[in-house]
Amino acid sequence: MYWANFLHIYQPPTQTEEIVRKVTEENYRILVKVLEEAPDSKITLNISAILTEQLSRYGFLDVIEGLKRLAERGQIEFTGSAMYHPILPLIPREEVIRQIRLNTEVNRHYFGEVYQPQGFFPPEMCYSLEVAKIVAEAGFRWIIIDEIAFNGRIGQVKNDRIYTIKGLPDLAVFFKERPFSAGITYGSYPDAKPFLEALKDRLTTNTYLLTGTDGEVYGHHRPGQERLLKDVFRSEQPKTCTLSQLLNLFQAREEASPLPSSWSTWEDEMAKGIPYPQWDFPSHELHRLQWQLTYLAIELIRQVPENATGYPKARRLLDEGLHSCQYWWASCRPWWDTGMIESGAMKLRDAVNEVSQSLAHESVSKASALFNLIVTTAHTWQKSGKAKKLKEQYLQEHKEVATELTFGEAKE
Repeated sequence: MYWANFLHIYQPPTQTEEIVRKVTEENYRILVKVLEEAPDSKITLNISAILTEQLSRYGFLDVIEGLKRLAERGQIEFTGSAMYHPILPLIPREEVIRQIRLNTEVNRHYFGEVYQPQGFFPPEMCYSLEVAKIVAEAGFRWIIIDEIAFNGRIGQVKNDRIYTIKGLPDLAVFFKERPFSAGITYGSYPDAKPFLEALKDRLTTNTYLLTGTDGEVYGHHRPGQERLLKDVFRSEQPKTCTLSQLLNLFQAREEASPLPSSWSTWEDEMAKGIPYPQWDFPSHELHRLQWQLTYLAIELIRQVPENATGYPKARRLLDEGLHSCQYWWASCRPWWDTGMIESGAMKLRDAVNEVSQSLAHESVSKASALFNLIVTTAHTWQKSGKAKKLKEQYLQEHKEVATELTFGEAKE
């Protein structure tokens, strides 16, 4: 059996220097060290380009150089993604293409020619066929999504073959195995012993285990859990490989028609046709207001000539303002943070304000009014106890969410 371990590391554009430093010490440097000490180990890594920029900005070039060395040695396979971690199925096609391009350009600037991703990670594994088409057009060979996308249920994917997407024969699709990924996320496998016990007879089969988690679970969210990697790498049981290597290791092919979904969507939500519940939940007042501001900001910035006063800064603020965290922290499923809600909405409002001279006064005022309504509504939910009630309801209905992870202060 092979273990193809996919890790995603990211910090939002609103993150503080203090937290980036904290997570770097507790996680990013540790990951580099653990991999360097096990030269036969392999992982597939997505590093969002906004984090790459932050590591450079705050003086952590050693992490960038370490990841680059590991990639040159073949221990790390980089993936493509979207620079500011937006929910791709929920933003216009042109914005999706732009975010993918920015991510590639920035990461290639820092990592050089070793950054040649074969595969693609849609943020939060939020999938749609339209996103898959864009990924295929961009030249990627595969995309990774959650196994619930296969047919809306867990445990349906066969782990002895490679799937391709119906209608996109040149694009393979990897389905992340949720139970083991959740076990890693929620601390069930602090070291190799319980991990191997859970795998049992699978270790001797001609199959693969494909896990996908935030990379920060190894040391930051779960202090000491990097021991799991150390133990497995040392024993070479199971043997590790990159996702692209699976394409050659397993010859059987099967066609699939993945459903819109995310790695946080549960079976009951899929059955109700709610593929992206943490970011766009029906009847969720805050989500409705957030997306009204988001789409308004996109529409207004597009109206402004690129040579207009303030346009470069406005465009950057819009790019950053599409990040997923503001919607996620507003969801109460179960995440909630008024500061993250406000800081995300502020990016979008400020983008509009930067080019206000080129826009109708009514449009600028509408963006400010939506921002104020988002902030007011969030604080009302906090003070009234509505947010707490919604969180408790979600946790009661979804007991699989074993714990609420701790995020430096605020990190998705």
